[in-house]
Amino acid sequence: MEVLLFRALTDANIDPDTAQKVVEAVEEHIDMTVGLANKALEAKMDTIILQVDTLNKQIDNIGTTTQTAIANMGSDLKSAKWVSVGVAGLLALVGAAAGLAGQLHL
Repeated sequence: MEVLLFRALTDANIDPDTAQKVVEAVEEHIDMTVGLANKALEAKMDTIILQVDTLNKQIDNIGTTTQTAIANMGSDLKSAKWVSVGVAGLLALVGAAAGLAGQLHL
């Protein structure tokens, strides 16, 4: 672009030193504008990266919580199994005692 601009300026009878200064000024302006635009995009990207990191941590926490809950459910199921076995045994004893009491006419 700078060559085209330089040629256009010199073809328009602008002396080469002035044409070079104009080209340099335009380049500097473009660099500054692109730099400012990039800063805004970099800030947005930084925000997105922070949000993704936060979401990753939340997902990790959900996974850990879920694993803990599943482990606790297994433990709770084992406890419930033994409680039901105990209750069934107790009912069998009560039934046997009732049957015996009926045979003895108590």
